[in-house]
Amino acid sequence: MSFEAGEKKPIALGPWGGQDGHRWDDGVHSTVRQLVIAHGSGIDSIQFEYDKKGTSIWSEKHGGSGGIRTDKVKLDYPEEYLVSVNGHYGSLNQWGSVFILSLTFQSNKRTYGPFGVEQGTYFSFPVTGGKIVGFHGKSGWFLDSIGIYLKPVQQKKSSKALVLPKSSVYAGTENIGYSVIQGTAGNNYDIVVAVKQKEKYSSPLQHKPPPKQISSDSSGEDANDKTPKVRSMDSKPEGLITYGPWGGSGGSAFDDGINTGIRQIYLSRNVGIVSVRVQYDRNGQAVWGSKHGGTGGFKTDKIMFDYPSEILTHISGTYGPFMYMGPMIIKSLTFYTNKGKHGPFGEEQGPSFSSKPNEGKIVGFYGKEGLFLDAIGVSVMEGNVKSSRHYISDAIVKAEADVTEIDNSPWSNKLVIAKRGPIEEVACAVVKEPAPFGPGPWGGNGGKPWDDGVFSGIKQIFVTRAEAICSVQIEYDRNGQSVWSVRHGGTGGTATNRVKLEYPHEVLIRISGYYGADEKSTVVKSLTFYTSRGQYGPFGDEVGTFFTSANTEGKIVGLHGRSGAYLDAIGVHMQHWLGNNRTPRSSLFKMFN
Repeated sequence: MSFEAGEKKPIALGPWGGQDGHRWDDGVHSTVRQLVIAHGSGIDSIQFEYDKKGTSIWSEKHGGSGGIRTDKVKLDYPEEYLVSVNGHYGSLNQWGSVFILSLTFQSNKRTYGPFGVEQGTYFSFPVTGGKIVGFHGKSGWFLDSIGIYLKPVQQKKSSKALVLPKSSVYAGTENIGYSVIQGTAGNNYDIVVAVKQKEKYSSPLQHKPPPKQISSDSSGEDANDKTPKVRSMDSKPEGLITYGPWGGSGGSAFDDGINTGIRQIYLSRNVGIVSVRVQYDRNGQAVWGSKHGGTGGFKTDKIMFDYPSEILTHISGTYGPFMYMGPMIIKSLTFYTNKGKHGPFGEEQGPSFSSKPNEGKIVGFYGKEGLFLDAIGVSVMEGNVKSSRHYISDAIVKAEADVTEIDNSPWSNKLVIAKRGPIEEVACAVVKEPAPFGPGPWGGNGGKPWDDGVFSGIKQIFVTRAEAICSVQIEYDRNGQSVWSVRHGGTGGTATNRVKLEYPHEVLIRISGYYGADEKSTVVKSLTFYTSRGQYGPFGDEVGTFFTSANTEGKIVGLHGRSGAYLDAIGVHMQHWLGNNRTPRSSLFKMFN
């Protein structure tokens, strides 16, 4: 979306975030001079200095009085002004309310932020050619939601012709009367143009015949109809059911065909799902399908299933327009297996859809693609999928079936853990050398400092806990040799948890937790471990101040911190994959009749 040349009236966008708190509205001003952001585990509060025809006007502080850090963004008024804002919203735990977790501000000169923690659901607005002249939203103890008022900026006309490269991407549709073409306007800008274009179909995978025409009645026009739509096929294997596609009617058709199962899924997203690529299982062989969608996603999600013990059974998601009056695209996706749920990935906005649960296992995807993932459907092979009683989020499963007692650990107590299925290689690239001292530690200043150093990876972690985390002990790998750390913390604890990774196929990528006061000192209250396959924990009580290590592409290769009678603090040594720091490109959207 862009502003017409003669349009002067500001428009309201948002708010994005949660539904709690009291509504506030700063109204429309000339511009924004300054911002004051208090943040910690999320955005606690925000306050603005506006300009009203040369006069400085301060807003009220929107939010609570918390925040472990306060940042000020002072713009170079009047030459510099805000043009965009993006961020994340979500809750700190499954019982907590949804509020703004991070904010990033873009001016006509530079980027400020991110402030807060970049986790949860991402939001942004694909509008250019304007400046922010006001904010609105909801707030209480935190900044629950935020929206903007945007006013067009008069742009100087340029006689430079637009050059579309030969590699322009076409996402055609005759139903909506135009196609979306991606080109470049120079100065590190993308341009998306809507013009009339006949529908073109992309080539399917080489191993199968061309895809059949998908009926137009599955384009998702009826927002209230959430019943899965079944795709008709002239001939299909016995027991195969197809649902969808859901989403828009634009783009070119694709169909990955029928496979044995799903091993992993890669998603790229920004304002919606940009692309999807699936690694299938075909009679015991791992086979990658083509990437369906466009380029330019700012975030990549890798969903790795513990195949064949973990089976993808059904999906759900939402769809909506990616720009004002634009075509429908897939906005979010959630994947369900016999072991739990992965997602949601993307913004859960717009009409929702879902395939039927407990019908069998998903063996293929199909849909439509263009600059984004326009529509998606699934092929399901009927059958009974054995539901697992242990989920990805569990570290220790006390179940009656498929368990083994461990009595050879360095600690005397016996632990019950679940057996796991066949392993799968972790997709790794060239790595950077780990920093001599990693992020953190988070927690208190009591106890004595400790640092295990840097290893090849982590095999397992023992955690003892009572009213707080009493101790941790780690088994590392050093070039194929097992190395045990000393126990960091005290000898107490009423419960013991064991996190056993399928190393080297499963690696630890992030930790999070809470710390708070316990009698005389501040100690770690809870810990959660995130691997390339899922989440283990939380262990302990999620009370106090939240912390998390950076959610980056890489693995944790060592731990450090402070300990005494309890685990006072904990930090990580990270080893990052190379080639993950990509400079985001701005997007310029314009519509032509």
